[in-house]
Amino acid sequence: MVVSAETEGKMMTGKKPIYPIEEWTVTEEVFDRKTNYRNETTFSLSNGYIGTRGTFEEAYDFDVDTGLEGNFVNGFYESEKIRYGEANFGSPMYSQSLLNLPNLKETKLYIDGEEFHMERGQVTEYARILHMKEGFLERGLVWTSPSGKAVRIRTQRLVSFVMEHIMAARYEVTPLNFTGKVRFVSKLQADVENHTRKTNPIVDYGPFGRKLDVERLEQDGQTLYYEGTTQTSRLTAACGSSHRLYVQEISGMAEGGETACGVKEQRAGETETACGMQAGELEAVCVLETEAARGERVVLDKMICYATSLDRSRETLECFVRSELEKAEETGFEALKRQQEEYLGRFWETADIAIAGAGGSALVQGLRFNQFHIFQSAGRNSRTGMGAKGLSGEGYEGHYFWDTEMYVLPMFVYTEPETAQKLLDYRYHTLDQARARARVLGHEKGALFPWRTINGEEASTYYPLGTAQYHINADIAYALSLYLQVTGDREYLKEKGAELLAETARIWADVGSFAECRGGRYCICCVTGPDEYNVLVDNNFYTNLMAREHLRDAAAALRWLIKEEPAAYERLKEKTGFAEQELDLWDEIVEKMYFPYEEKRGIYPMDDGFLMRKPWDEERIPAEKRAWLYENYHPLFIMRHRMSKQADAVLGLYLHSHLFTREEIQRNYDFYKEVTLHHSSLSTCIFGIVACGIGYVEEAYKYFMQSARMDLDDYHNNFYAGIHAANMAGTWQAVVNGFGGMRCQEGVLRFAPVLPQAWKSYSFKVKYQGNLLGVTVTSEKSVFSLLKCGGVEKKISFTVYGEQVELEEGGKYEISKV
Repeated sequence: MVVSAETEGKMMTGKKPIYPIEEWTVTEEVFDRKTNYRNETTFSLSNGYIGTRGTFEEAYDFDVDTGLEGNFVNGFYESEKIRYGEANFGSPMYSQSLLNLPNLKETKLYIDGEEFHMERGQVTEYARILHMKEGFLERGLVWTSPSGKAVRIRTQRLVSFVMEHIMAARYEVTPLNFTGKVRFVSKLQADVENHTRKTNPIVDYGPFGRKLDVERLEQDGQTLYYEGTTQTSRLTAACGSSHRLYVQEISGMAEGGETACGVKEQRAGETETACGMQAGELEAVCVLETEAARGERVVLDKMICYATSLDRSRETLECFVRSELEKAEETGFEALKRQQEEYLGRFWETADIAIAGAGGSALVQGLRFNQFHIFQSAGRNSRTGMGAKGLSGEGYEGHYFWDTEMYVLPMFVYTEPETAQKLLDYRYHTLDQARARARVLGHEKGALFPWRTINGEEASTYYPLGTAQYHINADIAYALSLYLQVTGDREYLKEKGAELLAETARIWADVGSFAECRGGRYCICCVTGPDEYNVLVDNNFYTNLMAREHLRDAAAALRWLIKEEPAAYERLKEKTGFAEQELDLWDEIVEKMYFPYEEKRGIYPMDDGFLMRKPWDEERIPAEKRAWLYENYHPLFIMRHRMSKQADAVLGLYLHSHLFTREEIQRNYDFYKEVTLHHSSLSTCIFGIVACGIGYVEEAYKYFMQSARMDLDDYHNNFYAGIHAANMAGTWQAVVNGFGGMRCQEGVLRFAPVLPQAWKSYSFKVKYQGNLLGVTVTSEKSVFSLLKCGGVEKKISFTVYGEQVELEEGGKYEISKV
């Protein structure tokens, strides 16, 4: 029986796919205003510095519920004084919101005076395609104007990975049944603002309205330029665009081929609209037009540049923007496209996952969509991190959370470790702000990272769900320790890692106490773990576990530094005032850390009071309110019930599985499966990974199916506000760490592969200490191949089902157990 791609996708994911099943592309086949807002996120592009939503060049006048023009620079934010009914000491007083910047994509097209508009005239042969392998967005269609003139239109757009500040666009127009004027009106639109009421509806502060004060808005020949400064944060943004218009003779029209034969002529019109800074005049315009006939193609290449005062001094912004535009023009659109494909090709060479079996094509498309968005969203300049929504929308105000370290960074550690290092650099470079925050919280030494931030300062206004999540320190330390194990980068440990580990570990030595009522065990009170339905609790299992292992890693790092790099240790002592006797206290805490434990079931309750809470009866809650408890019920109602929003203790058991027996993990998993509601997109992938490790493979597969296409098929109906970065990266972990059984713990790389019944095989690659290891799992065997050898020892060591394996370059190991 032949199963269609649509049926296959629906069968495997539980929901009819929104887009056709295509392994390397995502295609919108019909434009519909009702689904436009969501599709703008789907087709968003970024390079970790610039982010732009997948809006149309026509700049349609969508309302707040149907569209959002969005152009962002990672780390560029506006602040606003936060309004509190009752502010606590230490509450953040100023917000940080990723700011929507002036739009330079807008390019209106006129055919003999008729404006191209997809809701007027007739549109045929429409397709908008995200090319994930090559890294660009394309739209193609045939438009027949109300007067009957037909043109073929093709637009392409990319945000360059090679030129960090450049977005490039190409607009092609081919007359099909007439000779006439083709006119482009390219705009720099500065009258932009955030959609705060829509994208962050529970926030009662801005940015509301336009927050950039225009200082320069100019048109100079075929170049547009802008500078503006935010009203509160006083950051300056500069942007500009340059244009090149030319006409190509084409052949093969009769056969529909349209092959370019060469440039016939180049003409540019004069600017017809003046630009100014008065009210209502917040745009600059460049008008370009030419005559074209059937058999000719009109091409407009537009280069766009963004830069800010976060990157360089205000005085140099104009010179920099104009210089970058000139370089981009000299490079040319086609060369930028080739560079983009080459750059992405290096990522896909390692990161791509192959699946054969039921639902394979649908799953591969979902995984590649997830990986593409994660890859393009990560900050790569050491000054920026990665928001929970990437740079695809305004959700969560563009803030960086723990999502980066616990979900995203592990994928990069094994696929593109240089990007993982850049993300860690961001945390290191905000250590001073974390130190200051620790003092506000009453800690005389050490550093406490903010729960949500852009500039390194705490931006979470509700401390029970924000600042109380002290585990952020241990999450960052875990990611750093994983990076050091997987890469063997001791230079990073010496120069940055040891200081970061030590300063964050100091908080754990101060926040808790050796409690007599717990037999002198070390207890940590009044914190919130990952589970946001259980807040301000005592002895959260996840927090205590992660804190203990953080202290263990920090102590080991400093002892290594003392022994191997004494000069670096002396510098650290001088900078931080560290004393070696602190290590003795850390050792004692590691030995005496307290964990709540319930003897009858042999489980670790989420915290001291979890089992005392009222059992949750979901039947009392109307179905339409179940996924949005905080929006429908008072926090006290939620917090008094024995239920879990998302993976909490189960996440700890995954991250440190080597410290527990399989039976222990199974007992706890079985318990938490009963009480977890999975109201967070971060949850199902973690449960699936743990399920694999205890032999619940088919159960793990069901969890995986709930997460693999979560965004691509918009399971939560909120994709319009931006991607769910943590879940996207979690699906990579679900395959590699879940089905592949991969762990790197105590300096040992381990595998224990399993195969879901629906699959014939799957394969993936990981980088480990300079080597590239390929893994293929079938129903008959698992095969491990050392594809590239770049490590110091020119070999790789790991275990499979506990058996030690060592491979040299080109070596292969096979085992039949699956």
